[in-house]
Amino acid sequence: MELDNVLWRESENIAIKRLWEYLCTYCYLPRLANENVLNDAIQTGVNSTEYFAIASGYDGSRYIDLKFNQFIGMVEKSGYLVKADVALKQITEEEAKRQAEVAAITGNSTNIPAGATNGGDSFVYGTPEGTNGTSTVREDPQTSTQIPKNKRFFMSADLDTTRINRDVQKYVEEIIQHLTSVDGAQVKVSLEVEAQVVDGFTQQTMRTISENCRTLRVRDSGFEE
Repeated sequence: MELDNVLWRESENIAIKRLWEYLCTYCYLPRLANENVLNDAIQTGVNSTEYFAIASGYDGSRYIDLKFNQFIGMVEKSGYLVKADVALKQITEEEAKRQAEVAAITGNSTNIPAGATNGGDSFVYGTPEGTNGTSTVREDPQTSTQIPKNKRFFMSADLDTTRINRDVQKYVEEIIQHLTSVDGAQVKVSLEVEAQVVDGFTQQTMRTISENCRTLRVRDSGFEE
């Protein structure tokens, strides 16, 4: 309600960081107990068609990584809240464009011989003259051999340490979540960290990191020259 009445009345979006600053600054806006209250409200609002969408960025013409009417696990302060009608318009346009591209590809990929109709696994050709109404069924050679199924997926990626929470959340939502939803899938996720300091690590830093590694039960860790 405050967004519609005041904060984005003449705009299509608002930066989440700026929204929090407004709530902490202006006395005519509701005062929240802490930032978690705002994050919870955003998560609830995005998981609905009534309020707003969320995007990780805006390039001046379209919203990047736009999410609407779906669950989000983390709210990044660098993101944007987007009006529902604006988000729905972009999502509809992008889906229509995607379907048009798929139709253009699939529409040119099927070549059925003249006089034939596609019968699923075989082609049924028209009845030649002098065959007393009988027809000839010829198996499609492409369907006689089953296409082997891929059984393993792997990936590696570099994370931006300045936005590591955002990057990890994207990998979880866009990749790992789909893998874990496959029946019988055994998904293994590991983390590799390597750091180098020209002048070497201080004793205090080494003690802190080593103790934290033991507490977190890190499988393998250590410092070396």
